[in-house]
Amino acid sequence: MAAYAAGAIGLTKAIRLNSKGFRVFVAFVALCLITALAFLVGERHASHTTVLTGIPVVGQNEATVTVGGWSYGISGNVTWFDSQGTMHEGSWPTCLRGTGPGRPITFGMVPVTTPDGSSWRQVVWVDC
Repeated sequence: MAAYAAGAIGLTKAIRLNSKGFRVFVAFVALCLITALAFLVGERHASHTTVLTGIPVVGQNEATVTVGGWSYGISGNVTWFDSQGTMHEGSWPTCLRGTGPGRPITFGMVPVTTPDGSSWRQVVWVDC
Protein backbone atom coordinates (compact mmCIF):
# COMPACT_ATOMS: atom_id res chain seq x y z
CA MET A 1 0.00 0.00 0.00
CA ALA A 2 2.89 2.33 0.82
CA ALA A 3 4.40 1.61 -2.59
CA TYR A 4 1.08 2.44 -4.22
CA ALA A 5 0.88 5.71 -2.25
CA ALA A 6 4.44 6.67 -3.25
CA GLY A 7 3.61 5.86 -6.86
CA ALA A 8 0.45 7.96 -6.68
CA ILE A 9 2.40 10.90 -5.22
CA GLY A 10 4.97 10.59 -8.00
CA LEU A 11 2.21 10.43 -10.58
CA THR A 12 0.54 13.52 -9.08
CA LYS A 13 3.83 15.45 -9.25
CA ALA A 14 4.32 14.36 -12.85
CA ILE A 15 0.81 15.49 -13.77
CA ARG A 16 1.33 18.81 -11.97
CA LEU A 17 4.67 19.30 -13.77
CA ASN A 18 3.07 18.39 -17.07
CA SER A 19 0.21 20.81 -16.38
CA LYS A 20 2.71 23.63 -15.86
CA GLY A 21 4.59 22.58 -18.97
CA PHE A 22 1.32 22.48 -20.87
CA ARG A 23 0.42 26.00 -19.71
CA VAL A 24 3.83 27.26 -20.83
CA PHE A 25 3.34 25.56 -24.19
CA VAL A 26 -0.13 27.09 -24.62
CA ALA A 27 1.21 30.54 -23.67
CA PHE A 28 4.04 30.14 -26.20
CA VAL A 29 1.64 29.12 -28.98
CA ALA A 30 -0.67 32.06 -28.12
CA LEU A 31 2.29 34.47 -28.23
CA CYS A 32 3.33 33.11 -31.63
CA LEU A 33 -0.21 33.55 -32.99
CA ILE A 34 -0.47 37.10 -31.65
CA THR A 35 2.91 37.97 -33.19
CA ALA A 36 1.91 36.51 -36.56
CA LEU A 37 -1.43 38.36 -36.56
CA ALA A 38 0.25 41.65 -35.60
CA PHE A 39 2.73 41.22 -38.46
CA LEU A 40 -0.04 40.52 -40.96
CA VAL A 41 -2.09 43.53 -39.82
CA GLY A 42 0.98 45.78 -39.96
CA GLU A 43 1.96 44.47 -43.38
CA ARG A 44 -1.55 45.15 -44.68
CA HIS A 45 -1.42 48.75 -43.49
CA ALA A 46 2.18 49.43 -44.49
CA SER A 47 2.84 52.11 -47.07
CA HIS A 48 4.63 50.74 -50.08
CA THR A 49 6.53 53.02 -52.42
CA THR A 50 5.00 53.37 -55.87
CA VAL A 51 7.46 54.22 -58.64
CA LEU A 52 6.23 56.68 -61.29
CA THR A 53 7.74 58.51 -64.26
CA GLY A 54 6.68 61.90 -65.56
CA ILE A 55 7.79 65.25 -66.92
CA PRO A 56 8.22 67.90 -64.23
CA VAL A 57 7.37 71.56 -64.52
CA VAL A 58 10.15 73.20 -62.50
CA GLY A 59 10.07 76.42 -60.50
CA GLN A 60 12.38 77.90 -57.85
CA ASN A 61 13.22 74.83 -55.70
CA GLU A 62 9.86 73.28 -56.47
CA ALA A 63 8.48 71.06 -59.18
CA THR A 64 5.17 69.50 -60.14
CA VAL A 65 4.83 66.23 -62.01
CA THR A 66 1.42 65.16 -63.29
CA VAL A 67 0.93 61.43 -63.77
CA GLY A 68 -2.37 59.60 -64.22
CA GLY A 69 -4.45 62.62 -63.24
CA TRP A 70 -2.52 63.23 -60.01
CA SER A 71 -0.18 66.19 -59.52
CA TYR A 72 2.82 65.45 -57.32
CA GLY A 73 4.59 68.36 -55.66
CA ILE A 74 8.31 68.18 -55.04
CA SER A 75 9.80 70.86 -52.82
CA GLY A 76 12.47 71.41 -50.20
CA ASN A 77 15.17 68.86 -49.69
CA VAL A 78 14.09 65.60 -51.25
CA THR A 79 16.32 62.52 -51.37
CA TRP A 80 17.55 62.11 -54.93
CA PHE A 81 19.80 59.86 -56.98
CA ASP A 82 22.13 61.13 -59.68
CA SER A 83 22.80 59.43 -63.04
CA GLN A 84 25.50 57.25 -61.43
CA GLY A 85 23.05 56.04 -58.76
CA THR A 86 24.64 58.01 -55.92
CA MET A 87 22.17 59.08 -53.24
CA HIS A 88 22.04 62.75 -52.21
CA GLU A 89 20.26 64.30 -49.25
CA GLY A 90 19.89 67.91 -48.18
CA SER A 91 20.13 69.42 -51.64
CA TRP A 92 17.98 70.07 -54.69
CA PRO A 93 18.13 67.47 -57.51
CA THR A 94 20.32 68.52 -60.43
CA CYS A 95 17.69 67.29 -62.91
CA LEU A 96 15.22 69.81 -61.44
CA ARG A 97 17.38 72.91 -61.85
CA GLY A 98 16.21 75.74 -64.05
CA THR A 99 12.57 76.56 -64.70
CA GLY A 100 9.87 75.33 -67.05
CA PRO A 101 9.30 71.84 -68.39
CA GLY A 102 12.13 69.44 -67.62
CA ARG A 103 13.18 66.06 -68.90
CA PRO A 104 11.35 62.93 -67.66
CA ILE A 105 12.17 61.83 -64.11
CA THR A 106 11.38 58.75 -62.08
CA PHE A 107 10.21 59.26 -58.52
CA GLY A 108 8.82 57.30 -55.62
CA MET A 109 5.68 58.20 -53.73
CA VAL A 110 3.84 56.80 -50.73
CA PRO A 111 0.25 57.45 -49.71
CA VAL A 112 -0.01 59.31 -46.39
CA THR A 113 -3.12 59.41 -44.20
CA THR A 114 -3.30 61.47 -41.01
CA PRO A 115 -5.38 60.52 -37.95
CA ASP A 116 -8.08 63.01 -38.97
CA GLY A 117 -8.47 61.29 -42.37
CA SER A 118 -6.60 63.82 -44.54
CA SER A 119 -4.49 62.14 -47.18
CA TRP A 120 -2.01 62.90 -49.93
CA ARG A 121 0.71 61.24 -51.97
CA GLN A 122 4.16 62.17 -50.67
CA VAL A 123 7.17 62.13 -53.01
CA VAL A 124 9.97 60.41 -51.07
CA TRP A 125 12.75 60.29 -53.67
CA VAL A 126 13.66 61.44 -57.17
CA ASP A 127 15.87 59.56 -59.63
CA CYS A 128 17.66 61.81 -62.08
